[in-house]
Amino acid sequence: MASLLGLHLVLALWGALRNSVTFDENFHLPSGVLIAARGDFRISPFNPPLVKTLFALPALAAGARLPDPAAVDTQDQWVAGESFMRRNADRYHRVFFAARCVVALISLATGFLVWKYARRLQGRAAGLLALAFYVTAAESLAHAGVATMDVATGFGMLAAVYAFWGFCRSGRWTWWLKTVFALGFCALTRFNTAILGPILLLLAVLGTALTRIRRPARVWLGLLLAVPATLVILDLGYLAHVSFRPLSAWQFASPSFQHLQQRVPWLRLPLPDAYLFGLDIQAREGAGGTPTYLLHQVRSGRVWYYLPLAFLFKWPLGFLGALAARFGRDLFPGPRPRRWHEAFLLVPIAMILGSAMFLFTLNIGIRYMFPLVPLLCVWLGGLAPPPSRVPAALRRRVRRWVVAGTLLATLQAIEVGAHAPWYLSFFNWPSGGSSGGQWLVNDSNVDWGQGLIALKDELARRGIQRVHLAYHGTTDPAIYGIDYLPYRGGTPSRDSDWLAISSYYYVGLWQRMTTTSGRTAGPIRFDFQRLWGARPVAMPAGCILLFSIDRSGVTGPPS
Repeated sequence: MASLLGLHLVLALWGALRNSVTFDENFHLPSGVLIAARGDFRISPFNPPLVKTLFALPALAAGARLPDPAAVDTQDQWVAGESFMRRNADRYHRVFFAARCVVALISLATGFLVWKYARRLQGRAAGLLALAFYVTAAESLAHAGVATMDVATGFGMLAAVYAFWGFCRSGRWTWWLKTVFALGFCALTRFNTAILGPILLLLAVLGTALTRIRRPARVWLGLLLAVPATLVILDLGYLAHVSFRPLSAWQFASPSFQHLQQRVPWLRLPLPDAYLFGLDIQAREGAGGTPTYLLHQVRSGRVWYYLPLAFLFKWPLGFLGALAARFGRDLFPGPRPRRWHEAFLLVPIAMILGSAMFLFTLNIGIRYMFPLVPLLCVWLGGLAPPPSRVPAALRRRVRRWVVAGTLLATLQAIEVGAHAPWYLSFFNWPSGGSSGGQWLVNDSNVDWGQGLIALKDELARRGIQRVHLAYHGTTDPAIYGIDYLPYRGGTPSRDSDWLAISSYYYVGLWQRMTTTSGRTAGPIRFDFQRLWGARPVAMPAGCILLFSIDRSGVTGPPS
């Protein structure tokens, strides 16, 4: 177990060192630094403050400087993020690496919990197999090396489910306390963890109906008490900044909150002001407006099949094969599956995935579904049931499932290891790797701004002094020592015979561009169709395409 966790830590920190600062990190860390240093929640309220503050503590110890006060007063995360970047230019990657170490440790804790939960359910071998799948999963390694909310969300939701399972199984109040602390951690990490309420409620209903809960009255009382207890933790996390203003005094941006305001203008919610403001912004984003890139097309509105297809492209073959094997194991004679205990894994998986597919329209990356990964890994541990539960006549057949699970975990490790340390742009072999997969899904599935260090190394290896660059990210590439000319379309100047293009722009998506002189006034849209048939000379980090400019125009960008 320790060796597997050690491997995970090494691989995650390797990615943290080699990947440049990603799109959202340039918002999260400045926000956390302001919270930790000044108790200021105004910048980037898109996520609750706990994990961002944890990021800030080692970053401040590494010498992080606060954004300029004038930038903070704008209450604009883009302005504050750029100010933070400029003021920390001489130590930029160092302070972000310090913050990323926090995520790596949270991912270690998640792996430990995966091992412990699977071991409690199915035995020692199941715990090791579940952990083996987690430590080399492309998604766990990708997000264990960046200072974002995804790994922490997965940890908190797994902890809440595990603790509630223990509470239903034993009825002990110590398990209830663990459940409440996990719920509080989730509430202070990400807004979408509110789905834990319906999940735990449904599990309690099922357990009561099936008479599988040891002390149902105590469990229902615990659920009731968990609501005010979680609210207390939430309010304390925001330093009790709760105004109790009526809804009529707020200016909401999302249709859902505007509708609520019209219906009950007198209502006063016991929620921190910054939490309610951020929840409103997230509700607006979830209502649509962000384009979805799928199968070579930019789409709008809800695309319910986006996530299943993205999983099919992005998850390693070993992981997909293990899921198929786990389903298959239950179809054949063997040890009786622990259906009630598995419900604590399968019900959350179904509800998280179902809500994302049919209720929301934010299809910009499977990272939002990261909580599925540790839950599924625990479930995959069921490929190795304890020998004591296997009848002698079936042990040979069951042993085959154990061997299959071990081989599939090994296959996953080889697949993902071959792509290290560029886990964010990982695609499985049938999807064509990064070069082919970018046409299937894009955005944070491929290009999240992580390729600047790899691009710099590629330019140095080829002796390229200056490059035309269309970069998708929130970091000025000059921070990483890249001498570049921002490419905004048309015929590149003769100052360089090289053109580097972020995959995000290359496939036809649009965004404002960060340059040395600041962000562009509006989104930039490119038409690189004349380059689609050309082969890049390199694809650093699997997310930036490097071309040699053909001045004849045969393979060059459009004029």
